[in-house]
Amino acid sequence: MKSQKLKSAGIAVIILLLISGTNLFAQRPDHPQRGQQGGPEMHQRGEQGQKGPKGLRIPNLTEEQKEQLKTIHINEEKEALPLKNQVAEKEARLRTLTTSEEYNERVVNSVIDEISELKGSLMKLKVATGQEIKKILTDEQVVFFNNHIGKMKGGQGKGKGPQQGRGR
Repeated sequence: MKSQKLKSAGIAVIILLLISGTNLFAQRPDHPQRGQQGGPEMHQRGEQGQKGPKGLRIPNLTEEQKEQLKTIHINEEKEALPLKNQVAEKEARLRTLTTSEEYNERVVNSVIDEISELKGSLMKLKVATGQEIKKILTDEQVVFFNNHIGKMKGGQGKGKGPQQGRGR
């Protein structure tokens, strides 16, 4: 009788430890919570923590520079959206073509070429926007911009892939 009570108590303690241990690791503080955008690099701050294009915090921005950056960003997004939509459509078409029973290599390669061309246009737009941004910055701000732009999500040199999805 006593050994059964002891066993039951031991099992209950083990279950409690497992449950509480699982809850401790449910949310990692070094990563943004679900629904929040960006990672730690998106929260970099300049000397005064002023937000620039796409989350980059460029130091010592004037109000005029902030407005100009906002305009540049909006114009880039307007121009990029149709291209991004076309890429998504072509990628869906590619998925359909590569998973169908009748595989046509010529058509698949053609769609891949179209996707490459659209992504190239997006890259060119991003680079042109970066050059436009540099024109309104001081030398100090340009140095900061050049040093941090590649580290941002969605910045130059960063692709979207599984490494940015779940499991990070």
